[in-house]
Amino acid sequence: MKIQTLKINQFGKLQNKEITLSDHINLIQGKNESGKSTLLKFILSMFYGLSKNKNGKTYTDFEKYTPWQEIDFSGKMKYTLDNNETYEIFREFKKKSPKIYNNNLEEISKNYTIDKTTGNRFFTEQTGVEEDLFTSTIVSMQNETRLGEKEQTTLIQKLSNLVSTGEDNLSYQKIINKLNKRQLEEIGTRKKPR
Repeated sequence: MKIQTLKINQFGKLQNKEITLSDHINLIQGKNESGKSTLLKFILSMFYGLSKNKNGKTYTDFEKYTPWQEIDFSGKMKYTLDNNETYEIFREFKKKSPKIYNNNLEEISKNYTIDKTTGNRFFTEQTGVEEDLFTSTIVSMQNETRLGEKEQTTLIQKLSNLVSTGEDNLSYQKIINKLNKRQLEEIGTRKKPR
């Protein structure tokens, strides 16, 4: 899938932004609190909607990203799936379901399942990717990725292996240790030949 254009009318601190993405890697950079995470949340919310559940947080995502002026809490996004089908979404975040258009700009919103809780499930039906899978594999929001001590150790080891051997599951140190052990077993040392 490739996101082609984003038009943010108002979403959190972002207002009147139009972004065209290139075919390859796009780097979004900016100072702290400039809106990078808000942009990522905008994209996620265009696909899956904006939750009005607190889920243990002080504020819902809906409350967090509602602009203070609330003039035009909406946006538009154009994207192409791997099968080359192009879609455009227009979402007013105060409404549960967006308007979805095909490549001919025909509204096809009613072609998808509409759930009472989550709204239109168009993106899940187009890609087969549920929101929790999307957020745990494709999108990594700031302060939402936490690793336990064991996972940190594993990640550090894999990165170390990758840097030293080019393979994440091949440890340079383990190879050296095995070679030294085998050398001792088959050849011996200078003081004690085998």
